[in-house]
Amino acid sequence: MRKESGSPSGELGALVQPKRLAEDLWRLVCIPSPTGQERDVAMSFAEMLGAAGAEVEVDETLQESPNVIGRLQGSSAGPVLQLAGHLDHIPVDHAEPQRTERIISGRGSADMKCGLAGILEIVRVLKESGCPFPGQILVTAYGLHEAPFGDSRGLLNLIERGIHGEAAIVFEGMRDRAVVMGKGQSIWNINVVREGEVCHELSREPEADRLLETTVRVIERLREKKEELAAAGHGYPLLGPQSLFIGQVHFGDFYNRVPKQAFLQGTWRWHPDRRFQDVRGELGVLLSGIARPENITIEDSWIFVGEAFSIDPEETIVRALRKAYRSVSGMPLELAGSSSILDVNRLVPFAGIPAVSVSLDGERAHADYEYVRLDRMERGCRVALQTALDYLSGEC
Repeated sequence: MRKESGSPSGELGALVQPKRLAEDLWRLVCIPSPTGQERDVAMSFAEMLGAAGAEVEVDETLQESPNVIGRLQGSSAGPVLQLAGHLDHIPVDHAEPQRTERIISGRGSADMKCGLAGILEIVRVLKESGCPFPGQILVTAYGLHEAPFGDSRGLLNLIERGIHGEAAIVFEGMRDRAVVMGKGQSIWNINVVREGEVCHELSREPEADRLLETTVRVIERLREKKEELAAAGHGYPLLGPQSLFIGQVHFGDFYNRVPKQAFLQGTWRWHPDRRFQDVRGELGVLLSGIARPENITIEDSWIFVGEAFSIDPEETIVRALRKAYRSVSGMPLELAGSSSILDVNRLVPFAGIPAVSVSLDGERAHADYEYVRLDRMERGCRVALQTALDYLSGEC
């Protein structure tokens, strides 16, 4: 484990200013940034990050979803720690942003503009304190995160170019837990299609009814697979079993029309000992074994969301997070697994680095009424700041 002389003690957490956090969050939440339309918020965040003290670059490879890259150099040589967050929010309507002394509401406030505001405050505190840490802070902010419209191209583009840290903090996730493993997830689509035309029920040939029969067989095989996964033994007590979920089934469009296509959609979540291609192949085998007439085809397609991952609880970044949490809250931080997809699910498997998540109050993410409690946001920011300092100095 690294040790650096003169390492910061984490007391800089006392310099976090709640009013600055609130102002930064308010500015960001007042800029709409649905997935695929993050340009305005990216440019504003880049300006704010520069004002906070970082050297800033805007990567416009994706015109409407630019990546913001910031760097803050420490006082001596050392590791690179990445502070990562996404700029987009889900494309679901929300009431206009509002603020009180205790909360700020608006679409994207909890997921995850509060985290972006936390990154700005950490950079600001470190810069104002003379950057008393070894190594470098690397800030990355990107769009195209939220599935199904986002495909993570922003972050994956950075990873492919080698723009990542030796470890990372992702500014969203499970509150009051240290996530050290997570399930992978993909959205599957199944189309069951018959030859022929759509027609009135009284004009149909008997073969037309085979579409419904085949669709029922598909549903039944998926249900059996779901139960098989739920009952299977596994070595991941922090995660629970793998899962297959049917979220949508569409058959027909009018009460007396005979359709020529059925559509099903859902999710598959898998363990760290598997990969997306394994799961995709398994569903393909399942579907190929379903009996159906020659004039009916069953086709699957996928929207990849995130890969499964697992990191050693003794990694320096995990130890730093647990130490910082105890210092700020006075309580131990338990290890946990996550079934939700975070950018940890991209950084660990694709960048090959350890990463942890720190929530600045994402409990109301994606809710009809999305808001952030400012006192929780301050505490989360202090935990993240001290985690960064302890990781960079090796004092954990």
